[in-house]
This record gives sequence, structure tokens and C-alpha cells, in this order.
Amino acid sequence: MSTCRVISCSNMKGGTGKTTTVNSLAAHCARKGFRVAVIDLDPQSNLTIGFGVDPQDLKGSMYDVLAPQSIPIEQVMVEKEGLFLAPAHMDMVRLEMQLVSLYGRETILNKKLLAIKDNYDLIIIDCPPSLNIFTINALCASDYVIIPIQCSSYYALYGIAQLLESINWVQQELNPNLEVLGVALTMENRTRISGQIIEEVNRQFEKLVFKTVIRQNVKLSEAPAMGTSIFGYAASSQGADDYARLAEEVVKRAGL
Repeated sequence: MSTCRVISCSNMKGGTGKTTTVNSLAAHCARKGFRVAVIDLDPQSNLTIGFGVDPQDLKGSMYDVLAPQSIPIEQVMVEKEGLFLAPAHMDMVRLEMQLVSLYGRETILNKKLLAIKDNYDLIIIDCPPSLNIFTINALCASDYVIIPIQCSSYYALYGIAQLLESINWVQQELNPNLEVLGVALTMENRTRISGQIIEEVNRQFEKLVFKTVIRQNVKLSEAPAMGTSIFGYAASSQGADDYARLAEEVVKRAGL
């Protein structure tokens, strides 16, 4: 039986630090010697670009892996920073329509991952900021889900109820083993709003909230433009320190 852990990072709201969290957690774990793969399921391809891969130069992407005439996921993977990336492409926007009438469409990704789980200790999936067929596929294929919540906006908690309802539905209908690994607080900026949001999140989610809070840091915003993780761009920065500590919590909770 595979000991690989599959973790999705999901939030219905955009701008929560979801992609930065996937990029940073994966990069840190790879640097610590774990065998890591990351999967970009967002047609915007931000995770792909953040690892220095141009979606327009790809020979294959998750579009080809999930399409009705599909190919094995290992055929589209590219190596970056000691891990393997399954990139996204904007063509995935039209793929969703192609999958609407396909039987078993919710479990396509899970079947694809079964072929590669023995090769990895950790697979992290970056979900789109919406509840679509790609997000459902990610949740069906995952052992755990991480929910990032932005501390610097009152809108941060919007969409969380919908996500939790979706997780509950997937648990009941498709993947009874799915668990919420934790809630990650991101973009904390020492304002009154941040303090209020942190207090409310802790009240609602209690022990699910990771102890590490990701502070707002300009280096985290700059790293994707350089095509690398925060550890490849500014390893001694506050952002790198925060994500290193969060990664250690994730590894411990996931039993790696």
C-alpha cells in the first residue's frame, strides 16, 4: 500500500495565497529530501508560471491528462527545484465542458495518480478558486485538504461555508477518507482587520488552524516573477521562514 500523501489546497475565493502556499510547501519539502510532485489544476496556470514554466511552450499539460483521449500524467511532468510539476494550460477552460457528460468524471485524476503514487512521498494539488470539475477531482483524489485564508480582508471568510459543504459532499459521496488537514492563515499585516480575522478563524476552526501565520512579505510576491519559489529567490526572507515553519506543521500532521 502506498504511503504517499495527496494534499489539495483549496479556497473558493481568489487571492488567498493558495498558489504561493502550494509552491512554497512543495519546494521546502523537496529541499528536505521528500519526493514531491505538484499538480496545477487552475487554467490560469499561476503555479506553472511560478515555477518558471511557460504554458505556451508545453508539449503536454493537465489538459492532456484529463481529456477524454488522455495520456499518463508522468508524460507531462517537468522537473523544477528538485520536484516534479504537472503543469496547467488555458485550454483546460474548454475541457470542463468536454467532461460534463463523461461518466466517472469526478474520479479521473484519482485514477491517474494511482499510477504514480509509489514514486512520491507527497503530492500537492493547486485547485482553481471555484467549485468546478477540477476542484472536485482534486478533492476526490486527496487524503487531505488545506484551506488558506487571507488575513488582510473582511472578505476572507466568504466562500468557506461553500467549500466546507463541498468537502462534506465529497466525503459522503465519493471520498470518505478526505480530511481537512488544516487552515492556513496568510497575508497577515498586523492591522486591526488581521487581528479580528485571526480571532474569528480560530473561533470557528479551533485546533484545525495551523500555528504558523504567514506574514505579508514582498519577497513572496516577487518570487513568482522570477520563476522560482521563495526558497530559490530569497531563502533568508521572512516569507521563507514562515513557509518553512508551516511546512513542518504540514509534514507532522500528515504523518510524513
